[in-house]
Amino acid sequence: MGKFIEIDRITKNFAATRALDNVSFNIAPGSVHAMVGENGAGKSTLMKILVGVHQPGSGRIILDGQPVSILSPEKSRALGFGIVFQEIVLCANLSIMENLFLGNEPRSKGWLRWREMEKKSREVLKKVRLDLSPKTLVQELSVAQKQMIQIARAILYQPRLIIFDEPTSALTQDSVEDLFQIIRALHQEGVTVLYISHKLEEIFEIADTVTVLRDGKHIGTLPVPEVTEDRLVQMMVGRELDLSIRRKEVKPGGVLLKAENVIAGRLEKISFEVRAGEVLGIAGLVGSGRSELVESLFGIEPIESGKIWLGETEITYLPIADRARAGMALVPEDRQLEGLIFTMSLRQNLTLPSVAIGLKSVGKRVILRNRESSLAKEAVENLKIITSSLDAEIQSLSGGNQQKVMIGKWFLVKPRVFILDEPTRGIDVGAKAEIHRLIRKMADEGKAIVVVSSELPELLALSDRVLVMRSGKLMGEVCGDKLCEEEIMRLAVASVG
Repeated sequence: MGKFIEIDRITKNFAATRALDNVSFNIAPGSVHAMVGENGAGKSTLMKILVGVHQPGSGRIILDGQPVSILSPEKSRALGFGIVFQEIVLCANLSIMENLFLGNEPRSKGWLRWREMEKKSREVLKKVRLDLSPKTLVQELSVAQKQMIQIARAILYQPRLIIFDEPTSALTQDSVEDLFQIIRALHQEGVTVLYISHKLEEIFEIADTVTVLRDGKHIGTLPVPEVTEDRLVQMMVGRELDLSIRRKEVKPGGVLLKAENVIAGRLEKISFEVRAGEVLGIAGLVGSGRSELVESLFGIEPIESGKIWLGETEITYLPIADRARAGMALVPEDRQLEGLIFTMSLRQNLTLPSVAIGLKSVGKRVILRNRESSLAKEAVENLKIITSSLDAEIQSLSGGNQQKVMIGKWFLVKPRVFILDEPTRGIDVGAKAEIHRLIRKMADEGKAIVVVSSELPELLALSDRVLVMRSGKLMGEVCGDKLCEEEIMRLAVASVG
């Protein structure tokens, strides 16, 4: 197979950080080419160079044998390159049709050609298997549907190359299967696909070839049939990792968190308890009520009836700040919208909960900058957060390091009960292993840990027990010898009754 795109000795620096270091590899025409690597490996930088967001410091992009300068996203689109970003970048107050054509609306004598836009919208929505009216407002769509709209927008302009950046992080399993069917159809039409994902099982499902980057360097490009998952992980992190190792059996202490007959929104009479030193997993399909449950525990969602205790103290109707002062912490599912403040520095994000609840460690009425910096430095060292400085902008950190900041800011509050909702979503295997280590360490120190995860192997590796939810109901508990994927899935899809 020939060369469609040649990445030729690309180097890119951001201040003192070398994001790409003399990277070279080829992408064959009509192939599904995967790119993997830890957060910070250089994948996003290379992707942004291909779509004209960044310019290389040195090196060349060669297209069809000719060097090209991709000076802007418009130039990238003109070359036939499309992209589907991991984050949702749609205008919620506009219709599907208006989002699809935003900035590229067909016109005739100054007037928009609405009929043409609607016709093309219906055609592309059919391609992505969405049975929706083009006039539907985006704000009425689910997260998975919004992601499929982004895919439709990329397909609309009939690209020669389409880049998928972690496209399944917001998709249900059914939508993932739809996406793979779309990619296979694009493959059949001769479209080249560059597929970036941390989910290695997807690489083996969909890709022909895989390129591994590490620390900004090209480690290797191999045919997928010639590589194993273990070999890929070793190439990505430079060492062997086993994320399937289960936590050793522990003897839990007293009850630190108790819910009794909690009713809130879709939740129906949820009762359970978590003991000191225990990791409780919560499983269930998308829409099962997992996130609603943890948000109710933390006070984000008000409960209609029932009771919640933190240790010996009832906290059912306490404000969030009081729950945090009492020793409860929540790491939310979405770091972009709920977990971090991107206008604040790394130091400020790390110490924000401590400041907000008035901990003496940073000063009750006046923020003591020396103490604040000392606390932030402690978190950076303990969590192995990779950053240029404490005052670095939070968006300059990789996804894995941003996730560590979300955990670290609550780590400094020293909670007794730590709730983590999808703690490793969208991060690489190295960062995932580090977060698993932190969760086990907190449990070993006597904290009660609650982990919500869509990844069953992760729950099995971390949890002492797993609660399974479906349609707002608690369907059962899996523990001991029965703690396996099959038993969890049996309860997750069981009839609610």
